[in-house]
Amino acid sequence: MLAALLLRAGRAVTLCELIDALWGEEPPSSAVTILRTYAWRIRQRLPAPEGTEPAVQLLASIGDGYRLSVPPESVDAHRAERLGAAAARAWRQGRQEECAGLLADALSLWQGEPLAGLPGPLAETERSRLAELRVTLAEQCFAVDLARGRHHVLVSDLTAFVREHPLRERSYGFLMQALYAAGRQADALAVFARARRTLDEELGLAPGPELSELHGRILVGDPALLAPVAAGPSAALSAASSTASDGSVRPAQLPPDISDFSGRAEAVRELAEALAGADRSALAVVSISGMGGIGKSTLAVRVAHRIRDRYPDGQLHADLRGSSGEPADAGAVLGSFLGALGVAAADLPRAVEDRSRLLRSLLDGRRVLLLLDDARDHEQLRPLLPGSADCGVILTGRTRLPGLSARAHVDLEVFAADEALELLRQVVGGARVADEPAAAVELVELCGGLPLAVRIVAARLAARPRWALARLVAALTDERHRIDRLRAGNLAVTTVFEHGYRQLNGVQAYAFRTLAPFTWPTIALDAAAAALGLGREDAEEVLESLVDAALLESPRPGRYRYHELLRNYAEQRLVDRGRPPVAARLLRFLLSGAVAAFQWAVPGDPAGTTFAVEHASRFADLPEARAWLVREFDGIAHTIGVALRSAADPALLGAAADLLVACSAFGRDVPSARLASVAREVAEAAELAGDDRAAGRARFVCGNVALQATRLDEAREHTTRAAEACRRADDTVILRQTCNDLGVIALFQQRHADAVRSFDQALVLARHLGHRSGALATALNAALARLRNGDAAEAVAICDEELRALRDAPDSHGAAHALGIRGRALHELGRHEEALATYGECLELCRTARLPRQEAMTRYRRADTLRAVGRLDEALAQARSAVAHLETARDGERDRAYALEVLARTEAELGDRAAAAEHAARAYELLSSLGLPEAAELREFRDRVRSGD
Repeated sequence: MLAALLLRAGRAVTLCELIDALWGEEPPSSAVTILRTYAWRIRQRLPAPEGTEPAVQLLASIGDGYRLSVPPESVDAHRAERLGAAAARAWRQGRQEECAGLLADALSLWQGEPLAGLPGPLAETERSRLAELRVTLAEQCFAVDLARGRHHVLVSDLTAFVREHPLRERSYGFLMQALYAAGRQADALAVFARARRTLDEELGLAPGPELSELHGRILVGDPALLAPVAAGPSAALSAASSTASDGSVRPAQLPPDISDFSGRAEAVRELAEALAGADRSALAVVSISGMGGIGKSTLAVRVAHRIRDRYPDGQLHADLRGSSGEPADAGAVLGSFLGALGVAAADLPRAVEDRSRLLRSLLDGRRVLLLLDDARDHEQLRPLLPGSADCGVILTGRTRLPGLSARAHVDLEVFAADEALELLRQVVGGARVADEPAAAVELVELCGGLPLAVRIVAARLAARPRWALARLVAALTDERHRIDRLRAGNLAVTTVFEHGYRQLNGVQAYAFRTLAPFTWPTIALDAAAAALGLGREDAEEVLESLVDAALLESPRPGRYRYHELLRNYAEQRLVDRGRPPVAARLLRFLLSGAVAAFQWAVPGDPAGTTFAVEHASRFADLPEARAWLVREFDGIAHTIGVALRSAADPALLGAAADLLVACSAFGRDVPSARLASVAREVAEAAELAGDDRAAGRARFVCGNVALQATRLDEAREHTTRAAEACRRADDTVILRQTCNDLGVIALFQQRHADAVRSFDQALVLARHLGHRSGALATALNAALARLRNGDAAEAVAICDEELRALRDAPDSHGAAHALGIRGRALHELGRHEEALATYGECLELCRTARLPRQEAMTRYRRADTLRAVGRLDEALAQARSAVAHLETARDGERDRAYALEVLARTEAELGDRAAAAEHAARAYELLSSLGLPEAAELREFRDRVRSGD
């Protein structure tokens, strides 16, 4: 704290500034109290000024902060800056000896590393600044001595200085001049060779134009180099830069472009056009945002080199380190820029605003390009922006900065597959990629299209020319270790992600880790809030802050997702014991929504009959309920999988099984294969845990999915096991449904007596439960079974009873179903006219209630009755109408086959054997694909038609 006050001697320092100086972004909760205590201690130790009362006069309270009043010369850092400025004035006035003495006095003030051992952001920034000041003063001192002709005594000092600072080109130039002036031309040329080698090995750069020009002059023995050098402190930094045509300093600080740049062609074009355009009415700013490792800096450098000729007065570059825990100080960056533009360190203003104003003044009327990489926020950026409309600025950052007026903005996405493959080819060679095309595609897919990850795997392969691509694919397939294996030399995906993660506060970091296992492919805001145990608004604030930090994506409002590698990274940091409570909260939320949707899909099921869980009536109608469940199904299935791997918690198994039952009510609206796969996992886990209720429900879903696909043997096995488990668990609700499904399976397999028994059992259970819609469906199934079993009269009686009941509780779908079965039963009894009348009533109901599927089914059944009474033309029209509708139905294969059969039999009786044979063949193919026994009878009919029987 004393150092912070001394470095700002004479100026009031607020508590906020002191807190930032000492602790940065993570101060202790008692920071203010600690600072007050420190101030009291400092006052006790400071000597009182002579003739005054207590030392409080030295350290005064100003507002909520403090001001330390001490003479500037009592602080070595201030004194060194003042001596440097005085030296520059002495040189300008021709007082060389005085200038040299002032510089020597300034350098003598260093007695080791400044602020050695002091913690905190301010101490680190000041150490860097003062180290740069020391080096600059030393170079100024060398420049003055060369100007004074003291080349002989400089050689040894310069040799040691160059060894200590091997990347400072200007120092090499001083040493070369001193050696040449001392008559050691060969040694001077050897210094240039060493500089060229060092710069190439360390930076991949060639010597700059000044050093190269000096080398050429020494080669030809330029006699002008033997005269004293006309350069001093004011020109010290200028000598390190090239000059523009008007003699001003021309910095060229762009990092080197890369030769294997791939993709981003449209982004390069858009940004380059925005910066190179003729419009000079305002500062040209373009910005690039995206997650870590997405290639923002690489793209920015490519664009900068593409249009550098449009900015002939130079280019400035700064890494603002916004994604790190220690972003660059704007004042230090300004100091660097001003130095590159020829301002001596001694002449630099101390205040950030003053430096900013000086930068704008120096850039006014000049065409300079600034590349500001990895900006943190607008506050860091604001002082660095020039005011001149002739300049251009390229910004990069994790997220787009609000309030920034940019001519063009590119939000980088991951590489498309072809872009990623092109980068791989550029680095490892086209032949290796061509030899293993499938492995190459899989490799870039495992990298998630992240350019940094692709470059890392490419670098690893390039360094191992005998490795097969498939070998690296195998190493990256394991998600648990993938993120750690994406490392090559000093390149590592983890390092890039770590920068962003370290900036998160506790709640943000918890959310980032916690949601990762459950977010696939996306997660809704409400679901995330439930998983985190937060209110909706609080959760949204946290999630949006993660989006701002480029650690989470929001593909559309209210939904969030991870990049695959970020998800791997987050899961590595997740404490496993934290998963079960989160899984339980999320499953409860999803179950509540699924039950609310189920109530719309099965409206006759009283609340609480099927599920012992509270739910909110959150949906306005069936389409809304269906849309929600379809949208969330992938997340439901994934969450159940994570929950099963987290812990064998009975509560989790029960919730998972209930979720699956609710989803199964939506039939083919949800992916049946995925539903069955997850249900099988839950069933096996529940059976292992001895949870009959969960096992029975999960097996029921497995059987129901198999039944929908007419895999009858599989359906029978699962459903039988479900019924056994439900009986043991006394789960009457699902037992009723399993009995009903066993009846349907028996009907399909033409075991009609078994079907009657199963439906009767289901009907007793439905009535016991008060499940009106279930009782109706089962009663009608029982009627159909009796019809198939040869008891059509009883089927008519059941339908009549149900139709009477439906008058009190209107159910168009149920009534249409009952009328359809009644018509079939009357047909079987030979009461064709009654059957036709019943079908007519059913058709009218279907048209009124808009039941197109049941209308089509009724038409082909009516066509069969019309055919039976010889009204063939009417039968043909009805059958064709039914087939036309069912051809467009996405899940009506069985009814389509039956309609085609009726059409074929009608056509055969009308003598159109060709059409009859074609339609009979199509019907046979459909029934065969469904594995239904009726296919054998239909094949015989097809063959008879073909043979002309």
